[in-house]
Amino acid sequence: MHLKKLFLYVVIVNFGHSDAIIKLLKANHSSAQFIRVGEGTANKQIREILSIDDNRKEIVYSLLREDFVEDFKKEIEAYFAASKKNAGVAFTIDVDSIVGVKLYKFLSQTVRG
Repeated sequence: MHLKKLFLYVVIVNFGHSDAIIKLLKANHSSAQFIRVGEGTANKQIREILSIDDNRKEIVYSLLREDFVEDFKKEIEAYFAASKKNAGVAFTIDVDSIVGVKLYKFLSQTVRG
């Protein structure tokens, strides 16, 4: 079995937009997604100037195999460009090691039935 590199993909979007991101991730063979609610860093004065009512964010974490990263990158860029409401930030972090063959197979979706 040839091991493919894994990447942790982190996507930060406005509150309520994580479902769309999860859908894109699943379409790109992500085996697991995790969501955490966060808060933007703008203070109340800045939010008022920019007409931002809600500074809650959703942070979506997911693992993608290297052969799916570029396709997902194109899709997330298109999602962000589609509307100002879809604004967000996305980046990857290399996963240097995983302990256990079964865990790797699950996370990389290489388990054969």
